[in-house]
Amino acid sequence: SNLGLEGQLFNGKLSFEFDVFANKRTNILWFRNASVPQSTGLTLPAENIGEVSNKGWEFNIGYRSQVKEFKYSVSINGGYAKNKVEFWDEAPGAPEWQRTTGRPMNTYLVYQYDGVFKDQAEIDANPIDYKAIVNQLRPGDMKYKDYNGDGKITPDDQVRNDNTTLPLFQGGANISAQYKNFDLSILFQGAAGAKQYVSAGESGNIGNYLLDIYENRWTIDNPSSEHPRIANRSDQYYSGGNTYWLRSTDYIRLKNFEVGYTIPSTLGSKIGLNNFRVYVNGLNMLTWDKLKVYDPETDNSTGQYYPQSKIINVGLTATF
Repeated sequence: SNLGLEGQLFNGKLSFEFDVFANKRTNILWFRNASVPQSTGLTLPAENIGEVSNKGWEFNIGYRSQVKEFKYSVSINGGYAKNKVEFWDEAPGAPEWQRTTGRPMNTYLVYQYDGVFKDQAEIDANPIDYKAIVNQLRPGDMKYKDYNGDGKITPDDQVRNDNTTLPLFQGGANISAQYKNFDLSILFQGAAGAKQYVSAGESGNIGNYLLDIYENRWTIDNPSSEHPRIANRSDQYYSGGNTYWLRSTDYIRLKNFEVGYTIPSTLGSKIGLNNFRVYVNGLNMLTWDKLKVYDPETDNSTGQYYPQSKIINVGLTATF
């Protein structure tokens, strides 16, 4: 179902659109790999068992006007969308906090980061048993929350969160202006509500450490209580699978801008030109984000992707 509203005010200077939607999809192909144990040795076919609901809204608001020789327009758009698994194959007896049903698709199942063991004294005073995931704790190791309160850290303490690599909200803003022969256009875009898993799995023997991880690491001289000691690839229990590595990808980016100047037609006609314009434009010029270590627009957890370029162009267009 979909409900929309659109209109104009002030003699068309202000325009707006607003839509709300909700739907439910059924008979989605999925496998019963959770409820049927792998020990059966069965290779199960996909079945039409999945049910997922979607809801959200989107809007677009624009305003344009003119003050003497100055013309301008501004528009803002955005959209929010979230899905929820209504039925999925679940493992029998799985704790409620680990179930997929009732949460968005493709969420993370991870331990809850709770700081770092700063020194041996903290380890000795620690009442929680970590033996199910590590033989011996060392200063600089990561703390996990005992989510089920049984006094020990086990796979049952992993929690499925509500974030995925897909943002809940995406939006943008367009600004354009013209004064006499000068023109300007600016595009901002942004997103919020997603989490990216920052993997350090290649760090160590075969790859470099991310600068952020290396500079903030726990060391004897810098016994951090926030950042763990570095690991060689994925050789430590905290190398992955916890909320420390889940970083917000909220961002605002100056995606595009352009400034131009068109010579007066009276001058252009003297040299045989109908139109002559010079311009400077840029792509991906500025980004404000929380992630820092990766491009916030990527969904690649290892950083193995071709980065977006920051580009500046200078050009001209001529019509004879």
